Amino acid sequence: MYSDNRTEVLEKLAERTISYFKDDLSLDIDNNYEIINVSKIDYLDLTTIISLSSDMIGSLGMSVSNNLAFTMVESFIFGEMPKDELKELCSENLAETLNITLGNIIQELSIIKNGGKINISTPYTLNNPVTITKKKDGTMYLCKLQSNKESIILSYMI
Repeated sequence: MYSDNRTEVLEKLAERTISYFKDDLSLDIDNNYEIINVSKIDYLDLTTIISLSSDMIGSLGMSVSNNLAFTMVESFIFGEMPKDELKELCSENLAETLNITLGNIIQELSIIKNGGKINISTPYTLNNPVTITKKKDGTMYLCKLQSNKESIILSYMI
């Protein structure tokens, strides 16, 4: 099913993210996506990155706009909350979203099924838009999803 083993993690992450948005957050999300090899990634307002080590190396990222981050948080809180507290929850929520969706798919990866091991770092969150350019000998994959007319950027950098 996977034409390139290096994109397998991103394909599975995209599939799990889609089901998480639909089933757990009750948010509309488009099922269609494409994974492309890019030379730079323009991350959105809020980005979480997790590093992989051991038998699989690289970094996975999930990036959303502030609007989508607020919508994600509002989908599971009840009542009103001050904007500054809501913004803090957005960072924590995005980090947990990537951490949980990655944790959900890790056992499905070919490298694990073949006896390999993957260590994951704690999530690191960027609270501003940022552009990351591919290093000279590196590879970057990008996958864009759409929810509530907003983009979700998933990335895998090796």
